[in-house]
Amino acid sequence: MNNIITKRDVAGPFVNYRITVTMSLLRTLTHFLFVLSVVYPAFASAATPSVAVIYPDVREPYREVFMEIIRGIETGLGQSVKHYVLDGDDDTPAALSERVHDDRVDLVISLGRAGLSATKQLAEVFPVVIGAVLISPGQAAKGQAGITLTPDPEVFFERLKGIVPNAKEVTVIFDPRQKAWEIERARTAAKTQGLTLNAFPTEDLRLSAELYRKVLAQIKDGSIAIWLPQDNAAMDEQALLPVVLQEAWEKNFIVFSGNLDHVRKGALFSLYPDNFGMGRSLAALALDRLKNGANAAAINPLRDLLLAVNLRTAEHLGLHFPSQERERFDLVFPTP
Repeated sequence: MNNIITKRDVAGPFVNYRITVTMSLLRTLTHFLFVLSVVYPAFASAATPSVAVIYPDVREPYREVFMEIIRGIETGLGQSVKHYVLDGDDDTPAALSERVHDDRVDLVISLGRAGLSATKQLAEVFPVVIGAVLISPGQAAKGQAGITLTPDPEVFFERLKGIVPNAKEVTVIFDPRQKAWEIERARTAAKTQGLTLNAFPTEDLRLSAELYRKVLAQIKDGSIAIWLPQDNAAMDEQALLPVVLQEAWEKNFIVFSGNLDHVRKGALFSLYPDNFGMGRSLAALALDRLKNGANAAAINPLRDLLLAVNLRTAEHLGLHFPSQERERFDLVFPTP
């Protein structure tokens, strides 16, 4: 009887051969990756680094702020993070260092003032990225990277020119002990936007009040804007702020601020943190820190910012926004 050779008879040995070769290659690749992870431990964690986020145990609505930042971090990393909640138990630097070691964490992101304090010693020997805290570059520990809550003046001036294109000058009175680095950055940003920056330093509230009186007396039109930086010791919130806002209303000039509450009181606009966006930026900084080590260390101003506008003040200044432009405003006052 004739032997009939089918396609299966021919394909069988070929398929088996391909399976054998593929399995051999997989074993070789697995062995190679194992050896590489032993010789270069950083390689093993580079693709999927283990990140812990440390933050204080606080009540709502402050807790939700941290949760929103963490959601942004996880989105930026593409994976979940370990939660280290500071609740008073085992929050010592030694206990934290031991926990980081036991959990095989590659990097810690600290949030808030409590998180910064808890990781201060850890940052000397371990990658730490800080966020959600007001800190200047000079206050950071050696090798520390992070994002301060201080809004980037560059974003402020971009928004100012977008809302009031005829703005020509910006005047700011500031405490140099807090704001010297911010003002230096503002000088560069002002030039980029074609603005003249008039910056007056003062370490005394009485002198600050005198400077404001002189500035207010010299303002004649709406081409000059007064900038109120966030958390500025040169501004007396109780006695001086109402005077500045009243003068702005009467003389039709612009006041913009890093304090959201100032917009509610009558400033034209403010920028405030985009917590989710901040989290994504912290994740990007964390990955850069792991990749480039201490060379990536820096404290950067916050660029993930939302826009709040006082529409009543805008209308008083003769500024009218079409509906499409209003959609760019994240918060408006007076509230509907």
